[in-house]
Amino acid sequence: HIFEASSVAAGTKYLIRASYLEIYNESIRDLLGKDVKATLDLKEYVDKGVLVQNLSWHPCASVLDCERLMDKGNRNRATGATLMNKDSSRSHSIFTIVTEMCSKSDVDGKDHIRAGKLNLVDLAGSERQSKT
Repeated sequence: HIFEASSVAAGTKYLIRASYLEIYNESIRDLLGKDVKATLDLKEYVDKGVLVQNLSWHPCASVLDCERLMDKGNRNRATGATLMNKDSSRSHSIFTIVTEMCSKSDVDGKDHIRAGKLNLVDLAGSERQSKT
């Protein structure tokens, strides 16, 4: 729905981007970064809250772009065999989509920016929760 709305909105600019991170053994890795083995740090900002430093963000123009990023990140995740699943995830992961919309107000003629964030979270070992 995000991409449909952005393609038909006249006079409105959209920026849609995504990131994908993994939390494994209390370390954070960028699953889409140049060095997927490097660990990243959390930093707290007074105005922005807690952010992952140096996390890469990738533009998305379609659902297919998001799927490709998710597939790429999934290949970089930490997995290991269990009795229930040969490819069980051993890490938590968060795929985040951020949407920013810029439009001019009819009232004052100024640009107005609205932003939204969607976090898709996969918890370690939760593939078959009903069978464990």
